[in-house]
Amino acid sequence: MILENVRLDNCERRALIRALKDIDDEVYILGSRLKLSKKGGDIDLLIFSKRKKLDLSRKISRRFFMECEEKIDVLVLDKENLTEEQKAFISTLNLLRIK
Repeated sequence: MILENVRLDNCERRALIRALKDIDDEVYILGSRLKLSKKGGDIDLLIFSKRKKLDLSRKISRRFFMECEEKIDVLVLDKENLTEEQKAFISTLNLLRIK
């Protein structure tokens, strides 16, 4: 997992690694955590997966929170079945693949 250029403390890094331990899908971090000069903010993830979206999002969020009581937002999308709106939204994002 690539987390060098992401603004996370040690607790957040450990929690994220554990939360994603058995996830084989593409995982991206986005938002303010990619800006090393900023402070605060929640952790935003985008995962491309064919799994049930709500189940996967809850699983990762729950695992993360058990390790580190920080806010995490997990968006799960099926890369092969994106709507035009989802494609347009994704095109506006600054993404860093971490897994």
